[in-house]
Amino acid sequence: MRNKIKNVVLASALSMLVSSCSFLNLEPNVIEASTFYNSEQEVLYGLAGIYGALSTEAVYGNYYSLMLSNVDDLSYFNRSTTNNFSQMYAHDASSSEIYEAWTKLYAGIGNANSFMEAVENSEYDPEHKLWNEARFLRAYYHFLLTQAWGDVPKKEHSTKTPDDVMCEATPQYELLQWVVSEMEACLPLAETALTNAPSRVVKVTMQGILARVYLFMAGESVEGNEAHRAEYYGKARDYAWDVIQSARGQGENPLNIFLNPSYSQVFINMISNEYDKKYNESLWEVEFFGDRSSASSWSNGRIGDLIGLQSSGSEKFETFKCNYSYAQYNGSIKLWDMYWKTDRTQSDIDLMATVPAGTDLTSEANAEKYGWDKRHVWNMCPYNYNGHEKYPPYPTKGASGSGSCAKSIDKTPYVGKSETLGTSVSTSEDPTVARGIRNCGKWRREIQYEGQMTAKDLYTKINYPILRYSDVLLMYAEAANEANNGPTAEAMECVLEVRERAGVDTDRSAYGDYQSFQTLVRNERGRELCFESLRKYDLIRWGIFVESMKDYLNALDQVDNWGNQDRAVDAYNIGVAVQDKHVLLPIPSIELGVNTELTQNKLW
Repeated sequence: MRNKIKNVVLASALSMLVSSCSFLNLEPNVIEASTFYNSEQEVLYGLAGIYGALSTEAVYGNYYSLMLSNVDDLSYFNRSTTNNFSQMYAHDASSSEIYEAWTKLYAGIGNANSFMEAVENSEYDPEHKLWNEARFLRAYYHFLLTQAWGDVPKKEHSTKTPDDVMCEATPQYELLQWVVSEMEACLPLAETALTNAPSRVVKVTMQGILARVYLFMAGESVEGNEAHRAEYYGKARDYAWDVIQSARGQGENPLNIFLNPSYSQVFINMISNEYDKKYNESLWEVEFFGDRSSASSWSNGRIGDLIGLQSSGSEKFETFKCNYSYAQYNGSIKLWDMYWKTDRTQSDIDLMATVPAGTDLTSEANAEKYGWDKRHVWNMCPYNYNGHEKYPPYPTKGASGSGSCAKSIDKTPYVGKSETLGTSVSTSEDPTVARGIRNCGKWRREIQYEGQMTAKDLYTKINYPILRYSDVLLMYAEAANEANNGPTAEAMECVLEVRERAGVDTDRSAYGDYQSFQTLVRNERGRELCFESLRKYDLIRWGIFVESMKDYLNALDQVDNWGNQDRAVDAYNIGVAVQDKHVLLPIPSIELGVNTELTQNKLW
């Protein structure tokens, strides 16, 4: 008797081929034992249920990606309220967002286990390719859990009885070893073409994620790995190199993968909910569909709403230039300095000082002309849409200004103290002021990009990257430097490829030794990948998380450069709050009450 596959049929059979969201335009379905699949398409719906954990608000829609992972030394929470415990590092085991993220990740694992058990030997997956995809996702969810919480339960089978929830934690190092063994076992059956990417994992995706996991395994924060760090750096290097070889049309799986010549366009594509099939730089994205404006346009993503350019207008909706956004995250002054002066050539520094007042530096062409890092002007752009009662839209020096910028309509310049003019001016006069108070521009909801006007809808269709090709290049450079105790020529070329896209010059002679190249790569990861939920875990694996977060304690001594005392205080308070225990999240109290085999993380 043939195997049948468990499934809950979707209430609305949405097309699998709509817009860029070719796969996850589906309400994620729960796989239950009481119902069955009867077709290949229903199997795909079940697979969508496993991917669905990624696109919940508790995971990449907000809690895991933003609240738990996006406050680091380059991105800070710009509110003074203590109600937002996670962003202020005042959370504890009772924090709801921690419990929700934990629960949704384990729900993804549970769906994967049920799916794999059901699809085994099924006529609807004869080559086991969908089973293989589910296996990889199950390993990835375990990686997210152990990266953030440390020792956590490993779940390889579906929960069938109440006793199955009683499960002791697997030590982090042991679990990471299992994760890579599972992921590596998936490679032979993985799809080699990019047809399903970036909404689904393919072989190069798996190789890139394996590089990330091995880098974390080699890190300072993992206990018991000391004898194998060199081996793990070598593995990370080799898997990243496999992707690079494919991207260059070489190796066993030649593909068309490039850096998009326009850094900003990478994110404009995600904001526009479009896949870039020309360059394929975005190798894996979390899909968010719609804005909750109707039952058929449902989303759990708050990318652009909680992180983006502030826009809070309530009138003249028809004239809005930017949809509603709380913009709770700013780039830090440390991020500004990393763009502005760190790892820059003197010729570029001199050129940046020549930019005429009023120059539109949001133009990549102008940024390149005057030596500005293209990533700088996109990620820390000199305006938002909040409106300002004191200054007209583009004040001149000394203007008192009786007008105002209209919220959600005008590009409101920031105001800060100018070193050259010696007074408070706006960024339209001096683009270097207000360095530490700029909203994260990477996930902006400007209507010209988002393509729709949604008033105060808080949920968005903006996709979120899990893996980009630039990340792979930088992972290779880092791993090669660590494995070889110094940079190879190929490692340097990978870094240069990323920097050249950004429009910045590099003095190669300054980075010829292990330590200087390590610092360059770490800085480059910050400049390239800020606001993408990666920096915190980089700092943790490098063993410098707490000391890096303590940099915020200098904020009050740099108020003029920050541009706003209140925001400097917010940043300072984060520095005060961070402790050694914050390298890990606490196990949720509710989980400890249900699973009595678990114990709380040390220091919590």
